Amino acid sequence: MRHEPGVAVTVSLFSIAFRPFFLGAAWLSLAWIGVWVALLVRGAGTTAPVPPMIWHGHEMLFGFTMAVIAGFVLTAAQNWTGRQSVTPRELTLLVGVWLAARVGFLMPWLVPFWLVSLVDLAFLPLLAFFVARTLVPARNIRNYMFIPLFGAFAVLNGVIHLDIHGVLPGAAMPALDVAILLVTVLLVFMGGRVIPFFTERWLPDSHPRQWPALNWCATLAVLLLVPMYLLGGRDPMLAPLLFAAAAFLLARWVAWRPWQTWRTPLLWILHLGYLWIPVGLVLLGASLSGASIGWSAGLHALMVGAMGSLCIGMMARVSLGHTGRPLVAPRLAVAGFALITLAALARLGVAFSVGLPWLAAASGLGWALAYLCFAVAYTPLLVRPRTT
Repeated sequence: MRHEPGVAVTVSLFSIAFRPFFLGAAWLSLAWIGVWVALLVRGAGTTAPVPPMIWHGHEMLFGFTMAVIAGFVLTAAQNWTGRQSVTPRELTLLVGVWLAARVGFLMPWLVPFWLVSLVDLAFLPLLAFFVARTLVPARNIRNYMFIPLFGAFAVLNGVIHLDIHGVLPGAAMPALDVAILLVTVLLVFMGGRVIPFFTERWLPDSHPRQWPALNWCATLAVLLLVPMYLLGGRDPMLAPLLFAAAAFLLARWVAWRPWQTWRTPLLWILHLGYLWIPVGLVLLGASLSGASIGWSAGLHALMVGAMGSLCIGMMARVSLGHTGRPLVAPRLAVAGFALITLAALARLGVAFSVGLPWLAAASGLGWALAYLCFAVAYTPLLVRPRTT
């Protein structure tokens, strides 16, 4: 059956989950960060009834990050099970719910905010349902953890909305902290799977080392941060566990021999992104130990450095592989890899430069330009049919 060009683009875009979610995450993050930089520069808020800081954290976690995770997990679930995770109609519905919530958060004056909340809160349960429907019948036990993980994110999202609506005042910021720790757990878990695998596949002579005991120690130490935070919050007693988790992760990273990947951008961006995880944990631990470093420095090392780098790197790799293109990053994408690294360094510089506003704005600009590079380079690949 032959389609008109516009119809063919629509059919291709909603044929598999990574296409619309990666595309939406890249383009809409430009708008979110653009608004945030404007708030930093002008010092005025346009996100009522959501406080600007909560708006920024929520949208980067439950907007951008969840879109990337949804695209990755729904696509991977098909590979893990051999079953279609979502039909094109279901995918259109899921993307529509995500997009409607994002518009509602960007322009909260359009509709009553209780309606925005209902739409936003529907996304993660829908995602969990589609993932469970794919994994459980196939008895893909190894990946069942995604089902309760999405449930946990849904609960945290609900807590943030209850704060916004005045039901649980003050609960949003701790919920965002826990959400960042859960994202970090996911980055540690999935990064530990795919980064050494991709490295050895592309560079057979690199021989990244995998020690099961070290892998378990690293993953469990990061996972343990979540219940410890829930029990005590930002308590100095959490610092030793943060330092221990960072040490395990750094040892794991060194065992992968990342220095051998510098000629391959699709690899070095993943290794560099993973390195930001122990950096972020050390900064969080230092903040709790009395060092003159704000808590937000560690959070941004995890989010801008680790999450920002690993998301752009994985989207670049997955998009090439699943559209049948050669596994060589376009030059514009490589520029994006460099820009997200500079953005992370600039944001880290805020912690050591007494919070200079221009440095925070430069970090936001670096992020926006990085994902603009990705979006321009990859939009044609994501909307067109697979080549082979």
